[in-house]
Amino acid sequence: MWKHRTICLLLLAVSSAAAQVADLNPDAPKPGAPAPELTFTQLLQAPAGAKVDWPSLRGKVVVLEFWATWCVPCVAEIPVVNSLVAAVDPAKVQFISVDDEDPAVVEAFLKTKPISGWIGIDTSGKLYERFGVNARPTTFVVDREGRVATDTVRPEQLKSEQLLALADGKPVVLGGDVDPKVQAELNAAIAQGMAAEFGKTADSAGALFEIRLTPGDPATGDKQPATRTMMRGAGRMDITDASPANLLSFGTGVAGTRLKVAGELPDERYNLHVEAPNADAKHLSQAIELAIATGAHVRIEHHTETKDAYVLTAKPEAQAHITPSASSGAAFYSPKTKTLQCLNANPDQLAGALEDVLGVPVVNETGLTGTLMLKLSIAPKDPASANTALTTIGLALVQAKRPIETVTVSAAPAPASPPRK
Repeated sequence: MWKHRTICLLLLAVSSAAAQVADLNPDAPKPGAPAPELTFTQLLQAPAGAKVDWPSLRGKVVVLEFWATWCVPCVAEIPVVNSLVAAVDPAKVQFISVDDEDPAVVEAFLKTKPISGWIGIDTSGKLYERFGVNARPTTFVVDREGRVATDTVRPEQLKSEQLLALADGKPVVLGGDVDPKVQAELNAAIAQGMAAEFGKTADSAGALFEIRLTPGDPATGDKQPATRTMMRGAGRMDITDASPANLLSFGTGVAGTRLKVAGELPDERYNLHVEAPNADAKHLSQAIELAIATGAHVRIEHHTETKDAYVLTAKPEAQAHITPSASSGAAFYSPKTKTLQCLNANPDQLAGALEDVLGVPVVNETGLTGTLMLKLSIAPKDPASANTALTTIGLALVQAKRPIETVTVSAAPAPASPPRK
């Protein structure tokens, strides 16, 4: 019932993009470190028989761009990547765009939006894991010796002369100011992509508080459109083509273990747009719930009963892993890589993600405030595995009984007809 949450984090302000990328991918290999092993399920647009490993690529600068067909800023950057490819010597610089989707999806996309360079398909997700990629787009530049040169620049910051100098073994600082014309074109492409893929709504520039619910795309035959979630910072998100139950889960953070659907709901999809950067998290969840209940014509009811649960507790050393912050990001679990990731997530969000992994209610009683940036390897429905991972950051799960709130979604009764005069 619950679809895996696909997250793309939008980095609009290029002046601060380097710091954001470093924060969002804390496990990425640092500059100077040997680049992790390259393995691809399939390689597109490369010469027949081409080998893609660091010994074969030695002597070349390699630019790895982690992207996806559904990622709006990734798609917006394609013209920038193509311009760089055209401006460098292919004998000295190799571009590889890394995607983890089905090859057929990528090949169909490339027919309408060509990408220069090689396309590396990593359906296993192992390459993303080795490079510590949590958010996309993310770019790595690897020098001719196979060492990471940088992971904190965007393609629009790179210059062809910088890459060629690096290929010639010269000392060079990668990145820099973005050409205003290029930045304007990139911003316009992102805005257009957002409107087409996520917004389907008017521009929200300058909004202090805004929640908008609109109809999603209809099903094609028996196939519903894929649900997508884009997090654009604290209190900023877009969810497209989601059922009311999934909207409630993704939009307010209600774990699947605490969400029940009573009876049949209309098989309709909706788009949710939230622009509330200064909102209190609890009040924002209540407002989103009201929007879903009213716009999707569903009844949302809260019930509390005592159940078996796990309590998330903290030792004093856990405080060292917390960043003081009133805002929050997201926490989610990837069954493919068996990793739980926190991207500026607060302890309540961590508890919710642990609940999704274990299938049992998890209650946050750490007493910690602030956010976490981390990635934990946890086997599904394995409390011992979760505790082993949590111990490394001073946290632990303890079995107990606790009052657990559950949320029931059902079809709202039809409104009564007004009395006749």
